[in-house]
Parts: sequence; C-alpha cells; structure tokens
Amino acid sequence: MATVVILVNPARKEAAALADGVAPWLASAGHAVDVLRLADADRAAGRVPAGDLSAADLRGADLALSLGGDGTFLRLVPLAYAAGVPVLGVNFGRLGYLLEVEPDQLEDVLSRTLDGGVPVEERAVLAVTVDGSFTPAPGDDRSLQGDGTACPVGERWWVALNEMVLEKTVPGHMVSLSTAVDDEEFLEYKADGVLIATPTGSTAYNLSAGGPVLSPRLPAMVLTPVAPHLAVDRSLVLRADQTVTVTVLPGRPAVLVVDGREAGRVEPGTRVTCRVAPEPLRVVCPRGRGFARPLRAALTHGRAP
Repeated sequence: MATVVILVNPARKEAAALADGVAPWLASAGHAVDVLRLADADRAAGRVPAGDLSAADLRGADLALSLGGDGTFLRLVPLAYAAGVPVLGVNFGRLGYLLEVEPDQLEDVLSRTLDGGVPVEERAVLAVTVDGSFTPAPGDDRSLQGDGTACPVGERWWVALNEMVLEKTVPGHMVSLSTAVDDEEFLEYKADGVLIATPTGSTAYNLSAGGPVLSPRLPAMVLTPVAPHLAVDRSLVLRADQTVTVTVLPGRPAVLVVDGREAGRVEPGTRVTCRVAPEPLRVVCPRGRGFARPLRAALTHGRAP
C-alpha cells in the first residue's frame, strides 16, 4: 500500500473533477489518499481554506500528484522537495517538460508508478537566499526553513525548479544590479532584471530573454540579463558547485520572483545568493522521453509529433 497526496486547484473544474474520481479509485486499490486544495483557489471560489500548505502535509507520502496547471505543479515543488517525495504532474492543455501525463492516462500511469514500473528523473533545483532588507510579498509564502543541507539551519530560502529573477519595480525604469561568481566580482547591469535558471527552466523565461537551452539533466545553472542597457547581453553557464550573488545597487529596489511567483521586495544593498541545491527534485516521467523531441515541440508550439 502506498500513500498518495494530491494537490488540486479547485478553481479548475476539470482538475477538481479528476481529483474526485481518482481519489476513491486509489482508495479502492488499497492506497492511502490525502487531497489538498490550493488556498488561493479556495479564496477565489469563495471558500475558506483549510490552512496553509506546508511540507508537513507530504511527510510519509510515497508520491505527490499535481492536478491543475503549471502554477499548481510549481506550488507543489517546494513542498515535495522538502519532504523528499517524487512528484507527478498532469497536463491540462499546456505543453511542458514535466506535465506530460494527460488526464485520461492518469489511472494507468498511477498503477504503473506505484508498482515501480515508471522511471523517476532527477532535476536540479536552485536554493535562493536573501541577505539584507527584504519585504515579503503578501499572501502565499513559499519559502522554506534551512535544515543544514541546502542552507544553514533556520535560514529562510526558496527552491526554484525553473528560475529566480531579480527585476525592476518601476515601469519604464531599469534597476541596477551587480553580480558576483564565487564571491568574485563579475558584471554590473542596468537592465529590466537578471535571471538565474536551472536546465529545466532554461526553456522558459531564460529562452525568451535570449539565453541558451540546457539539457534538463545537466548539473548546471545559467545567468542571463534581461534587456540590459549598454552592457554585455550574453548568458553565463555555470557548474552546479558554483555560487552566484546578485546585489541591488543604490537607486531603486528590485522584486524577487521565484518560479513566476513574487517572493518580495529587495532593497538596495541587499544580496540575493543562488546555488544549485545539494539534492535534486525527483520527477516521475512515465514516457521516459529524451531531450530533442519535447524541445522541438516546445520551440514549434506543439507542432512536433
């Protein structure tokens, strides 16, 4: 018997309906099931959420299942990472590297996964910390508390599967950012922002900003400036054991965005440090697909076979 935790976005009717069907199906097969609902979605639907999500909700689980969309899956990532639980995402219409299971395939995929017949890939994630003046964004706090592995005990940090971005807060005005690699000064940018992406996230914002695509299994990260003014606009690919620090220079604050979600406001003089976390995220990949075909499909907006 396995324990499966399902995170569902109740604002998406098709996801909620699938959860209502798959939960009793799993239970009838002898598995323990726990269904969690996104608090933001509950509020939007006029319901009072049961409580904030935390890694404790996944402790002891054998599998974490996301039913919603990209945002639901990315909400599950830090929880599953902290709990050491593999994740499986269901695709509700968007093409992605990780949401590769269609709703009508879910029962078959779950059966094979729980029987140990589906491969699990390891994906690098980023550990992001802030040192200085920082004002958290209101609402859903997705930060974790360091346990001495990715970060020192008690230190606040964020896990990013795709990327972290420091970007401008004032429309029409740039932000000044200084970068360092392994504590050695690199470049200063006046730009819309600077992003640091994982190989998995290299096909997202990084690609739109002109950065390179990295193989998703590569132990690395990539630094890419976003619309820099009178500066080098090339990306920098770094090893997994290196560290990047971005400091907000005097003039204007910046906003820290992790996996598309605003984490908070970063004041001038504050340092944001980014490194590849020591442990990867485990992702269930039932198709066992390679790299070229999904990349071709993504670059051609799903037209590849």
